[in-house]
Amino acid sequence: MSKIKRINSTADVVHEVRYGLKGVLLYFLPVPILIAAIISLIQGNFWKTIVLGTSFAGFTVAAIIARHGLKIESSFERKKFARAPGTPYKTVAAIILAITTGLTAYFTTPQPLFSSILMGGAALLGFMFSYGLDPRKNKTGSVSLGVTAEEVIDALEAAEIKISGLENAKRSIKNLDLKRRLDRIIDKAREILNVIEEDPRDLQRARKFLKVYLSGAERVTQKYAETHRRDATTDTLDANFIRVLESIEETFDTQHTRLKENDRFDLDVQIEVLETQLKQEGIT
Repeated sequence: MSKIKRINSTADVVHEVRYGLKGVLLYFLPVPILIAAIISLIQGNFWKTIVLGTSFAGFTVAAIIARHGLKIESSFERKKFARAPGTPYKTVAAIILAITTGLTAYFTTPQPLFSSILMGGAALLGFMFSYGLDPRKNKTGSVSLGVTAEEVIDALEAAEIKISGLENAKRSIKNLDLKRRLDRIIDKAREILNVIEEDPRDLQRARKFLKVYLSGAERVTQKYAETHRRDATTDTLDANFIRVLESIEETFDTQHTRLKENDRFDLDVQIEVLETQLKQEGIT
């Protein structure tokens, strides 16, 4: 899955906050174990310190993996079209949590083996009831004739990768005006992806747009960022980059409107214009 965040409404913000806080409690649960490990170390009980320290590490690893799984699930749940996570992070976290709980009970308390296993099982069930397990089926939304759910998912994921490339390149650019321009381009690109998600029929008309505009914007920004990192920029290069960004930003706004209005003719014409400009600038 791509590392993507698209926040476009109050509901999305609430969703982000809810998932942002989900799983935080897992980091606090092993704090008493850490305190006990410190006390054991002070008392000179090194065996117990090692056991408790290992236990704390196990709980912490489980929390980190669980939070990562919850982050991926948050992105998955927000989308109408998405591929199910390939790695079941929450399931892995639940298993680590259960094993750590059982071993901690067995080695640090006078619990028999069977009781320790039951405690591990209880931890597993508690995690499942609190956070659930990982999504295993793709979200296919509502597709129309002429396009499949797999095509929509592939196109959206490919576009998100390009947007991530834009974001990564932007971090190397120090010019605040250029950063703001790139932010607007990125925001508009995600709005266009939302249009496609809402009506997959737009994918057929948006394929060339995504290929020319988004790929062109990513390539030119990465090239400029690389030159910027080497302190090899020139006034001519800066002017060319600004001119291309202005064209891309203006056309992104127009294309967003055209997609929503289902105006294919103007969309294709303006794509051809930008494609010519990118070739003239040596970008495509």
